[in-house]
Amino acid sequence: MGKYIVHSTLRPAGTQVMNRTGGHTFLADEPLVAKGTDAGPNPVQYLLGAVGSCMSVTARELEHSEDKLTIKKFQVDVSGETTSYSDGSSKVTHIDIKVTAETNLPPDEHKFFLNEVVRQCTVHESLVGAIPMDITFV
Repeated sequence: MGKYIVHSTLRPAGTQVMNRTGGHTFLADEPLVAKGTDAGPNPVQYLLGAVGSCMSVTARELEHSEDKLTIKKFQVDVSGETTSYSDGSSKVTHIDIKVTAETNLPPDEHKFFLNEVVRQCTVHESLVGAIPMDITFV
């Protein structure tokens, strides 16, 4: 079990938010059309990036735990759709995930590996049921 803490502070410029966690800092912002300064990805882009990053990290962890597995290529493209509502709220209403992977495994084991990446990905599993997602393996 892990516990993660991120401190987020709204900066005086536009919609810039400085996030700190551990020894890391990262900036979130909105594009100019949303009254931001476009100094960094917006929060939805970070969410989508978290999905792709988590799947990639999970793939590497599986590679390290399996002596016979070698990952030659692993790429995740994630796109999301948002819906805005009349009360001013909005939410991510759909996520598409495309995983392009090459390994040294035979086809049946390769497919099992990809399914394990999805099953063991903490971020994906946290979003299951909350946001409809389609996953394509290439």
